[in-house]
Amino acid sequence: MSWNVWLPGLVLLGVVIFVHELGHFLMAKWRGVRVLKFSLGFNLGLPKPIFAFTRGETEYRLSWFPLGGYVQMAGDSPGEDDSMPRGRDEFLSHPWFGRLLIAVAGPAANLITAFVVLVLVGLLGVSYSDAPNTLGPLPDSSRAWQAGLRPGDRIVAVAGVPVHSWLEIFTAHSKVARREPVTLGLERDGERREVSLAPELREPVMSGLQREPQPPVIGGVMAGMPAYKAGLQVGDRIVAVDGTPIATWEELPRALQGKADRPVQLDLDRDGRAITVTVTPMNADGRPGSGGRIGIEAPRLQTYTERYGVWESVQRAFFGTGAIVASVYQSMWMTVSRPLYYREYLGGPIFIAQAAGEQARRGLDQYLTFLAVINIAIMAFNLLPLPVLDGGHILLALVEAVRRRTISARAYLNFQKVGLVIIAALFLFIFANDPLRLIQRHRAVEKTTQESPVAPSP
Repeated sequence: MSWNVWLPGLVLLGVVIFVHELGHFLMAKWRGVRVLKFSLGFNLGLPKPIFAFTRGETEYRLSWFPLGGYVQMAGDSPGEDDSMPRGRDEFLSHPWFGRLLIAVAGPAANLITAFVVLVLVGLLGVSYSDAPNTLGPLPDSSRAWQAGLRPGDRIVAVAGVPVHSWLEIFTAHSKVARREPVTLGLERDGERREVSLAPELREPVMSGLQREPQPPVIGGVMAGMPAYKAGLQVGDRIVAVDGTPIATWEELPRALQGKADRPVQLDLDRDGRAITVTVTPMNADGRPGSGGRIGIEAPRLQTYTERYGVWESVQRAFFGTGAIVASVYQSMWMTVSRPLYYREYLGGPIFIAQAAGEQARRGLDQYLTFLAVINIAIMAFNLLPLPVLDGGHILLALVEAVRRRTISARAYLNFQKVGLVIIAALFLFIFANDPLRLIQRHRAVEKTTQESPVAPSP
């Protein structure tokens, strides 16, 4: 993979790790706990980091492996004689409330960053996939047909406001007062026409409009999803699903409905070659009877960008942050409840880098939104009540608050040992998917490239 693929992922991971560790660092400083090291990445046995410098009592370093980061505080582990630290400026001897604040500060920094990023997305502009401003099929019984609209008409103005795309039509229409009539400017066979809609006709006519059908050509393949693992590529045209011909993109969801977890045969046209691929759609939301998802998207024919004011951006960011938090925890619960099923869709740094590169190609707003998602995912993961993670430190602090006495060095060490085993197994579980996914993708693409052509379904 080239640098233009990896760089967005490295930048994204760097930002997420930096703000998380900065939260711990600033809170530790504020609470008077000495910070010995602030590191982005790990050295994993290498003698020296990429670079390092010391200012005051803290060494700041950039290490070789961007798998995370750490803030090493004085007294963050028992001494060699299994004695607990005693200085107030040492982490384990610090009051439980202070340790709780230091542990919470990292995840909180990720949450705040996600919110700020989403506000920025609203201010810079949210891009939506758009289409040409040309009408698609219109039944002759529809209100739009009766009003004088015809398939193939290009709507070029709404209430005198020029429009150039499908979404612009409805945006311009929404800005006209409901009790006012609306005039649509049309182009039909090279001639300019106008259709006037009375107030009572506006909603029935506009709600019945359909855009021109989009051909079932793949515009994007999401990393880690079934289509990715099956070898589907951008530009492939889906000719049939399980032998049923597909003529438009809009037919695909119906063709995959009810086929989650069942192998599906896709007949494809790839650069004039007819090939067959078997893909198993995933059950994305875990509910029985849900439509299967394979992880493809249509090409973006056009893009519509909408910018929001400061207050509206803040409101959208608030509700957007809440929605992402709910989605992340729902995904975590689905993974815990069905680990063998959803483990294939988990990923580590390579997967995040791939996904970040995909989002960067879609636009700055998509990349920033993904940055917000990863910040919240890191927050949720670190709040798990497992030893070594922030959630483990929070749990110990709360236990000490309830018991009203400090935990012993032996209990702390045993707690950490259990945590290291769990985290090591969890990291192996997640990180092993990254190279396996790349290998599976490579083999699938090779297979679809080398296999003998087959005749497409009629």
